[in-house]
Amino acid sequence: MKVAQATTAVRLRRLSALPVIVLIVILAVVLGFSSPYALASQNLINILNQQVSLILVTVGQVMVILTAGLDLSVGSVVSMTTAIVSHDIPFAVPLAIAAALSVGLVNAIGILRFGVHPILMTLSTMTAVQGIALFVRPIPGGQVPAWMSTYASSVFFGLPLPVICAIVVVIVAGAIISRSRFGLHLMATGASQDSALLGGVNTNRVILIAYLLSSFFACLGGLNLAARLASGDPLVGSSFAIDSIAATALGGTQLSGGLGGITGPVTGVLFLALLGNGLNLLNISTYYQMIIKGALLILAVSAHRRSQPGL
Repeated sequence: MKVAQATTAVRLRRLSALPVIVLIVILAVVLGFSSPYALASQNLINILNQQVSLILVTVGQVMVILTAGLDLSVGSVVSMTTAIVSHDIPFAVPLAIAAALSVGLVNAIGILRFGVHPILMTLSTMTAVQGIALFVRPIPGGQVPAWMSTYASSVFFGLPLPVICAIVVVIVAGAIISRSRFGLHLMATGASQDSALLGGVNTNRVILIAYLLSSFFACLGGLNLAARLASGDPLVGSSFAIDSIAATALGGTQLSGGLGGITGPVTGVLFLALLGNGLNLLNISTYYQMIIKGALLILAVSAHRRSQPGL
C-alpha cells in the first residue's frame, strides 16, 4: 500500500509541471503569429536574462512552500541586498549574505519557537527588512564592485553568464528536491508534519534549512539584480514575493505543501515573463496586463486542491 502511494505521489510530482508547459507552448504559438519579434532568439535571450533574479528567488520560495510555508520577505531581502552591495565598503557581498541568512533565521525562529503563522511572520520581517533597506540606501544609487558589472555583461556560448549560472542552480536545486534525502524530507514535512515526525524526520531542522535557503536564494537574486543595475535600489524587490508565489502556483506546486518541484515554477516564471513581453509588444495597457496576470493566478490557486497528500 505504501509503495503504491509513493508511486502515485512521484507520478503526480512529475505531472505537476505539465499544465504550465502546455500553456507556455500555446502562448508561444499565439505570440509567434501575433508579433514577428516575440520569438526572435535575441528577444528570448533578453527575457531569460531579465528573469534570472526572479528564477533564483523562486527556487528558494519553492523549498519553503514544499514545507507548507510561505516567505513574503524575499522581496525585501532582494532590496536590502542591492542596498548593501552598492556601498563601497569591504566585504559588502559577505555582509549581504549574512544579513539575508539572518532574516531566514528570524523567520524560522518565529515560526518554530513562537508558533507564528508563516504568513504573519514573514510579513513582519518583510516590513522590517524593507525599513533596513531604506535606512541603508534611502534613494536609488551607489555603485557595485567592478567584478559584479563584469559578471552581468559577460557572455559565453551565446548566452549571458547570469543565464548560465541560473541554469546550473535550477539543475542542482531540482536534483536536490527530487533525488536527495533532504528533498524527500521537504515533501514529507509539507504533506504531514506529524507523519514525518513518526517517520524519523526532524521537521524543525527541515523548516529551518528551507527558510535559510529561501533567504539565501533571495540574496543571490538581489546580487544578480544589483550587478545588472550596477547600483542599489531599496524598493527594487517589491514585486518579487508575489511574483515568486504566482510562478510557483502556476507551475503546479501545491501551495499547501508536500507536492511539487523546480521545473514547473521555473517554467511559470518564464510563462509570466513571455506573457508580459508579448503583451508589451502588442501594446496592451499595463492595467489590462495586471488584470490578466491576476486572473491567471486566481485560476492557478483555485486548481490547487490537495487530492492526496504524499511524497
